[in-house]
Amino acid sequence: MLGAVLCILVKEPEFVVWGKDWASAAMKQTATLVQDSVQSLKQQSFYPRNVTSKPDSTTSSDTANWDDSTQSSSSSAQTDTSTAAKSTARTAQSVWDKKTATVYFDLPANISSQYRTAWQQAVNNWNSYKVFKLVVSNNKQNADIVLTVENQSNTSMAGVTETRTLFNNVNNEHFLIHAVSKLNIYYLDNYSLQRKINTAEHELGHALGLAHDTAEASVMQPQGSEYGIQKVDVQHLKELYP
Repeated sequence: MLGAVLCILVKEPEFVVWGKDWASAAMKQTATLVQDSVQSLKQQSFYPRNVTSKPDSTTSSDTANWDDSTQSSSSSAQTDTSTAAKSTARTAQSVWDKKTATVYFDLPANISSQYRTAWQQAVNNWNSYKVFKLVVSNNKQNADIVLTVENQSNTSMAGVTETRTLFNNVNNEHFLIHAVSKLNIYYLDNYSLQRKINTAEHELGHALGLAHDTAEASVMQPQGSEYGIQKVDVQHLKELYP
């Protein structure tokens, strides 16, 4: 068709100007169509349909997901908040799924022997109520609870407990799987042995799942060293581990 038009233009010079304009427009239209086709192909190549940037989520075969968050319970003035209906003594709904746990004493040789005494006495005192059994282990890697010290001047806490939990999708519960309880020697070096023991009992209480108790005389008072284990603390532990 383009050849026929060019032939007419040669025979009829008066149509030359019109022919030039028509040919130019036709070529531009053809170029535009080609460009649109290329752009369309590019879009199909770089942006395939039904593809998103979100990676596939994975769940374990036993319907349980690891909770990578770390929970901290400490002997500061902060009060823990519990949402568990079963017991007001539960910390963030986290308890051990058993009534026994292994403990490891991770204590450097260059500190006062009172810290080992405090931790050992705290273990013995909680065990004496026969609610939850703590077994001393010589294997740090496999221990459920590690009892240690730290030297921190940039905090107001005389002790701290860090826990890891496992979340079960089936019954919507958090289970403790590991805990590290620390006594802060920066403050406790100036405390009596009894107050060191009280603080150790307090942090070990957190490792067992107990929250702060501001309503009554309790080893779980936020101050952490005012009281030893009280009857109310034993009752709360029984509620967690009936």
